[in-house]
Amino acid sequence: MLLRTVVLGADEELSERLETVFFETGRFGLVRRLPSYPDSQSLGRLVRVHAPQVVFLCADDVPRAAQVKRYLEETAANLPVVAFGRDSDPKTLMELMRLGVREFLPAPFRPGDLLEIAARVETYLAEHPPPAVPTARLFSFLPAKPGVGASTLAVNLAAAMAEPGQTRVLLADFDFNSGLVAFMLKLNPSSTIIEAALHSEELDEESWPQLVTRAGNLDVLPCGRPEPGTRVEPIQIYRMISFAERQYDVILADLSGNLEKYSIELMAESTRIFLVTTPEVPPLHLARDRLEFLRSIDAAGRVSVLLNRWSKKSPITREQINEFLEVPVFESFANDYFGVHSALAEGRPISRRSELGRQLHRAAGRILNPEDRTGETATRDRRFLDCFSILSGKYSFSRQ
Repeated sequence: MLLRTVVLGADEELSERLETVFFETGRFGLVRRLPSYPDSQSLGRLVRVHAPQVVFLCADDVPRAAQVKRYLEETAANLPVVAFGRDSDPKTLMELMRLGVREFLPAPFRPGDLLEIAARVETYLAEHPPPAVPTARLFSFLPAKPGVGASTLAVNLAAAMAEPGQTRVLLADFDFNSGLVAFMLKLNPSSTIIEAALHSEELDEESWPQLVTRAGNLDVLPCGRPEPGTRVEPIQIYRMISFAERQYDVILADLSGNLEKYSIELMAESTRIFLVTTPEVPPLHLARDRLEFLRSIDAAGRVSVLLNRWSKKSPITREQINEFLEVPVFESFANDYFGVHSALAEGRPISRRSELGRQLHRAAGRILNPEDRTGETATRDRRFLDCFSILSGKYSFSRQ
C-alpha cells in the first residue's frame, strides 16, 4: 500500500528529483505537489480533500516552512512531516527540531534513505492512527475476453446502485482505446477520464465537477476518442482514484481486459474484482487464465465471477463452473438481447421490469450489502468436466 504523500514548497527541479526517488522505492504515492508554501486556508483544504498520510516539506526557506508547520499543527496535529532540501547545515537542522520535525532528507535523495523513512512513518501511523477518512469501495470489472458484456454489466450495476440517490457512485471507463460507456449512455462529455488523469495533481473540489459527466444519479468518467500519442502514467491513475475515493461511496472501474499496469494496480487496490464471462468454452478457458494471473499477484481471494448471458437450458451449470474455476459464481444474468439492444438505442439502463433488470438490481444490492446471499444456488450438479465428453479434444480444459 502506497503512502498518500503531499510535497510542499519545492521548486520544479527539486520536486521532480524527489518524485523520481518516490517511484524507485514504490512506497510513496504522490497525490499533490505545490511549488509554493500554502496559507492556512489552502492547507486545510488540501488536507481535507487529499487526506495525506505524510507531508514532505521543503526547508530551503526555513521561516516559511516553519509557518506551514504551525498551520499543520492546527489542521492535522499528528500528520507526519518530513523536511527535505538542499541546505542541511546545523542551524537549519536545529530550527527544524524546535518545530518538532524529526525527519530530514538531504539532497541528493537516495532510495535507501526514503525506504527507512517510509518504515518509520508507517510505524508512527500504526501508533498514532489519523482520524478515519471515509473512502469509496472500489470494484473492478475484468472481462475474460472482449465481447462478454463486462461494460454492459458495469454500466447497469452502477446505475442500479445510484438509482435511489442515496449512494454516491462513480463509473470510470478505463478502456482507453475502446471504451463504450459514453456510447452506451449517449453521453456527450466535455471532459474525459484521460484529462482527469493528466490533471490529477491539480484535482480539487472545484475542478472535479467539471471533469465528470452526470447520467441520472450517476457520475461518469468516460473515454473519448482514442488518443494514441497521449501517455497516462500509473501514478496519475493512482492520484485520480485516491482523490475520487474521498468523494464517493462506490467506484466501479470498467477495465479493458488487457492487463495494463494501471489495471493491475487498480485490481490490487480493489475491494472486489468481478471477472465477467459467458458460459461458452473459449471465455471460460480465458477466465481460468485470468484467475491464474490474479493468483500470481495474490488477488484471487477478492475475485467473484459474474456469469453473463446464462440460460437454465445451458449444458454447463453454475455449480459446474464454480467447480472448474474454483471461484464461486456471484450472480448470473439472462441473455436478453432485445432488452439490451433497446436500452442501448435509447441510452438508458436496462428496464427493471425485465428478468435481466431484476437480476441486475438484485446483484447491485448484494454488492453493496455482501451479507445478502439471496439468489445463490445451493444445488449440486454433476461434475463440470463431464459436460465436455461431447466436445472435441481441441476444447479440452485439462491442465498441461
